[in-house]
Amino acid sequence: MSLQTDQAIKLSSGYRLQWEDAQQMFVLLYPEGLIELNQSSAEILQLCDAQHKLADIVQTLETKFSTTGLKNDIVSFLTIALDNGWINQSA
Repeated sequence: MSLQTDQAIKLSSGYRLQWEDAQQMFVLLYPEGLIELNQSSAEILQLCDAQHKLADIVQTLETKFSTTGLKNDIVSFLTIALDNGWINQSA
């Protein structure tokens, strides 16, 4: 499966992004367990709300962090997330 630039991105059903005080980090919860996320991954997944497409996520994060050139890293992470079933896309 490949990331489609023209489709909104959302967390797959069964997954929930949550801040865990005990670990002091965001985690991605699913029925069999959890995935600990670094700050960058959590920032990206917070925008996977079925409202944002790839370009929106890139623009939002580049603006938030006053930088450019994040697209390749974001695409790499989202491709991994898609391949692992953490996210999916809708038109």
